[in-house]
Amino acid sequence: MKKLLALVFLASLALPGFAQSGDSLIVERNNVVKFLPINIPFQSISFEYERMINGKNSVILGIGLPNQKSIMGKYGMDAGSDLKTAEIGTMHIRAAFRHYTGHRMLPKGFYIEPYLKYQNIKGNATVSGIDDQSGQAYKGDFNLNLNTMNLGFQLGTQFLIAKRVTLDLYFLGLEAGFLSGNVNAVSDQISDANNIKDDLDKTIADLPSFIGNKITVTQSGNKVNAKASSIPYPWLRGGISIGIAF
Repeated sequence: MKKLLALVFLASLALPGFAQSGDSLIVERNNVVKFLPINIPFQSISFEYERMINGKNSVILGIGLPNQKSIMGKYGMDAGSDLKTAEIGTMHIRAAFRHYTGHRMLPKGFYIEPYLKYQNIKGNATVSGIDDQSGQAYKGDFNLNLNTMNLGFQLGTQFLIAKRVTLDLYFLGLEAGFLSGNVNAVSDQISDANNIKDDLDKTIADLPSFIGNKITVTQSGNKVNAKASSIPYPWLRGGISIGIAF
């Protein structure tokens, strides 16, 4: 009897381990490749790969490829003003851990997902016109290169249609990050560069100190540089993806 009780006790200790191993074995779809159309307006072609590690958990790797194109006519960018051209492109890498709350043993259902994301934003623009004071023509070039590092989590639901097609709706995502980078302006006239620096200084002075203190504006002749260093900021994330499970 004592030996039997001991065997039952040992078996009960081993059951959770077997159950966890069993979850990983009976998952019918271990992989999902997804496309995120929500990122197209941000000039990025984005994909994600999800790998189930057992019946309730998965890991995700996302990548966004920059698709730098003109944004004239979008977001209020009007070529009728001094702004003549404007292009932007973004890329990102995102790593996430996803926990499904149900018991379906599939990449399906309500989930909680913490993640880490790196993002790079590059762009350029040109402006030209007639100076109101001097009456002289001017031209300037701008370029930006910004980097962000973000930590966040999101809630969502993934639907699995015919066990092949996934529809991932992430409806509540909160993240916090730091932004660093440079914005450069080059004008063909030093007077215009002076005006750009003055405008930037006034704009930064109106910002909260925890942001303004992390931006430095310098001028060298007709060149102006605004450098941001680890500016904290919050962000919201939401959207939809479409994928294939296999």
